[in-house]
Amino acid sequence: MSTDDSKQIVENNLEKRTLEAINTVFRERIHCATLEDLCKRSLSVAEELTGSKFGWIGELNPLGKLDTIAISNPGWDACRMPTSNATLLIRDMALRGVWSRVVLDGKGFFTNDPMNHPDSVGVPDDHPPLTAFLGAPLRRGEQVIGMVSVANKEGGYQEQDSLALESLSVAINEAIHSKRVEERISKQTQELLEISTPILQVWEGIVIAPLIGTLDSQRTQHFMERLLQAIVDNNSPLALVDITGVPTVDTQTAQHLIESISAAKLLGAKVILTGIRPNIAQTLVHLGVDLADIETCSSLSTGLRMALGEMGLGIVKQG
Repeated sequence: MSTDDSKQIVENNLEKRTLEAINTVFRERIHCATLEDLCKRSLSVAEELTGSKFGWIGELNPLGKLDTIAISNPGWDACRMPTSNATLLIRDMALRGVWSRVVLDGKGFFTNDPMNHPDSVGVPDDHPPLTAFLGAPLRRGEQVIGMVSVANKEGGYQEQDSLALESLSVAINEAIHSKRVEERISKQTQELLEISTPILQVWEGIVIAPLIGTLDSQRTQHFMERLLQAIVDNNSPLALVDITGVPTVDTQTAQHLIESISAAKLLGAKVILTGIRPNIAQTLVHLGVDLADIETCSSLSTGLRMALGEMGLGIVKQG
């Protein structure tokens, strides 16, 4: 077999492994629960693809410095540096040293003699020896936003290693961006749930839970958890659930409400269901929903008077 044939086989094998690595990153994007887990797993894939002993992924912060978002355990396991000092080194890193070439030049870079490279600034005390370095940029559009770097491949890196890491870095960047968007949407959804299902203490011993909009399984579960927690936190014997803002009530919605009210009763709280408009009352009758064991009122104000009465209180008009 000729040298060219051997080289072609090696390149084909690396291309196949690169595609497998890219697919692995996208699979991990789905399976990893958090962005931190995804970054760690992506770095592990990069190390395996390039035969590296350790590495890290960093992103530029608003100050133009680099923050590490993932670092492989072997890097710090091999390092005798105290954890407190290690933490300081991986935040707000100035763009200097061999690795900075990746960010400043915006392209892949490797060296198999990093300690003697013109840009070298050495390594921190007690840091693992750096025998070879390879980095690839992370981009958002045309802008470099960070980098993936690996180090200490036995025998050093070659041009095909750089090309493989650059291809993988595109997948890593997209996976991180997608995961970050997903977490942002999840957080906003949670915040909307908090806003749409407020639990208010209007009097000592009385909490009100106004519901607005259509109730689905997720909202109802969240509502039930918050209502029960508010009853416990405020030691409330009375709770008003107001459905004035609920446009329609079907069998599933009614069942959810009944389950919430039943759960509150188990905590020793009496629940008054308010805001039942005539059309909703008719719907409940047609659906055959039994509310015989539940106190109901047509309006929130009427329900509040009833709750105050249960506590031996009342509203008196002055003068």
